[in-house]
Amino acid sequence: MPSRRSILEKAKAADLRPQGVDGKRLQKVLDRAKKFFKRPSRHADESVKRHASLMAQSVERRDWQAAREHALALGLLGEQLGDRGLVKKAGRGLRRLRGGNRAWQLIASSKQVPGRPEWDGSDLAGRRLAVERREGDLAIFLQFASLLGPVVAAADRCTVLIEPRLAPLYRRTYPALDVRPEAEAAAAVDADVFACFETLARHFWPDEPTARAPFVPLEPDRRLVAELRGAYLDHGPGPLIGFAWGSLNKSKDLPVLDDWRALLGGLPGHFVSMQYGDVGPALSEFEQWAPGRIIHDASVDQLSDMDRFAAQIAALDAVVTISNTGANLAGALGVPTVVLLDDGFRLSWPAFGETVATYPSVRLVRKGGRAWASAMREAGGRVAQIIGGVGDGS
Repeated sequence: MPSRRSILEKAKAADLRPQGVDGKRLQKVLDRAKKFFKRPSRHADESVKRHASLMAQSVERRDWQAAREHALALGLLGEQLGDRGLVKKAGRGLRRLRGGNRAWQLIASSKQVPGRPEWDGSDLAGRRLAVERREGDLAIFLQFASLLGPVVAAADRCTVLIEPRLAPLYRRTYPALDVRPEAEAAAAVDADVFACFETLARHFWPDEPTARAPFVPLEPDRRLVAELRGAYLDHGPGPLIGFAWGSLNKSKDLPVLDDWRALLGGLPGHFVSMQYGDVGPALSEFEQWAPGRIIHDASVDQLSDMDRFAAQIAALDAVVTISNTGANLAGALGVPTVVLLDDGFRLSWPAFGETVATYPSVRLVRKGGRAWASAMREAGGRVAQIIGGVGDGS
């Protein structure tokens, strides 16, 4: 298995210009989405097979209400059968389908650690709580960051085990929080109760949005934000718009570079690259469509210094990007952001609608079966609304 260092080095050197998606590859992407709930349970239960099949069919025809009902049924069956994998699968699907608090209940249940007392929502006064990811990618720390405010207020002490690159952001946002790198997991054994982030969501994010724990943006290094914004505006007048276009994930259906032409040419201001990898070839093409308005800051390396990357994003007026870590970080910082989504059944974002409950400043633009050029025009129009520009991205 490649080391984290080797993966980062590969990402830094990669030329991530998206290639056109032919029919065969696109069908492969769609098939992967349809099969999300066709993965077999370890139990040969006919009810599981039936609901899984109907779930897949509902996803295929975009019948989200029916899909939600079958996901709920699968979650209940998973609990009855003691199938933790099925419980997790149902919970993650429900989260994508806006399944409310039940999604958090199922995911949290699937992530419980035997022998550790899981927090049950009871009074935390005088008690020590340890919060940990347990499994999942970096986005978990961004999507659930707002939950730490009420936890810090309620517990005698709260320790959070975090991916080290995000520790400065957490410490700055919540000074009373005991933030430790995940490698120091043993340091949390003195806690009275434990919780994964979904357990926190279960108790602090009920179904009613008005009753949710309020959104609290992560706090970047304000001195660095001002420094970077000043440096970017030295290139010319704003607004400053961040953008990213490529991914190492080959399963994504992404706009090709030419699809960005209308957006870049139709919006005012300067465009700041948020893209990792070897960006030179792509920036040379973008420069043709927005001459003198493309900014690449080589001092920002999001793969190794997430705090500086956060300051860069916070220095911007708006962001338009494919689904990636930068999209999640922009949302967690409260920066107005437009995220471009393909038609896959992806777990990171809701399956329908344009809003994201965990990120009030984010709006989603979906490909929706059309050509990317059309979706890009819509995205350009949304960015124009954000910055108050006169262009519509076309």
